[in-house]
Amino acid sequence: MSTPSLSLIYLCLNEQDALPRTLDEALAFCTRALADFEILVVDDGSTDRSAEVVRQYAAQDARVRLLQHPRNLGMGAGLKTGIAASTKAYFCMLAADGQIPAAEIAKMLPRLMDAPIVLSTYGNRPNNALRTAISRGFRLFMRATIGVDFALEGTYLFPVHIARDEIGLARMGANTFFFSFELIIRAKRLGYTTADSVISSLPRLDGGGSRVANLKQIKRVADEVLKLRDRLSAEES
Repeated sequence: MSTPSLSLIYLCLNEQDALPRTLDEALAFCTRALADFEILVVDDGSTDRSAEVVRQYAAQDARVRLLQHPRNLGMGAGLKTGIAASTKAYFCMLAADGQIPAAEIAKMLPRLMDAPIVLSTYGNRPNNALRTAISRGFRLFMRATIGVDFALEGTYLFPVHIARDEIGLARMGANTFFFSFELIIRAKRLGYTTADSVISSLPRLDGGGSRVANLKQIKRVADEVLKLRDRLSAEES
């Protein structure tokens, strides 16, 4: 099958050590598997040498671009910046720590024959009991609050024109990882369908776990879910 032009949006916060491996792997995969691509690294207020590392790659390959936030704004804000700057037909979000290798996208591309949006879940990612409970609780909360009927754990392939032109980034209220759920919810409400895929992930280089599983972040995401419920209700009235 022919592959769509693709913007890989890497969200980066203090990943100077992981970036070389991540970008080397991404460039190798994209050059081999995609006819047209770009790699957009959104530095979300890093205080280490992350931006400098990306600039070195960009100086050697024009397909790599650095986008910067002056301070940390969150995953959703980083995605808005990346989508706004995209010049390709599709985007795919990845973390600069390399937990999802770019090569995993190869498992998702064939599903574009079934739907314009492709979601992914993990086939190999073990969670500790706390993270499992938080994830299950969040899914149940979203289903009960706004009727979320899809599964998303990893990354996703999404048409840029739907996000930017049909939905409109200015309408998107979420700045946490819930941005992705809001985007897909809005796309489904417009009548777009989704297909599912299973991908694999790697452990973080520093051995650490998720940076988002804390009480403050959980409350922030829950607030975004409730605010979206209210906005969707207002839009329908």
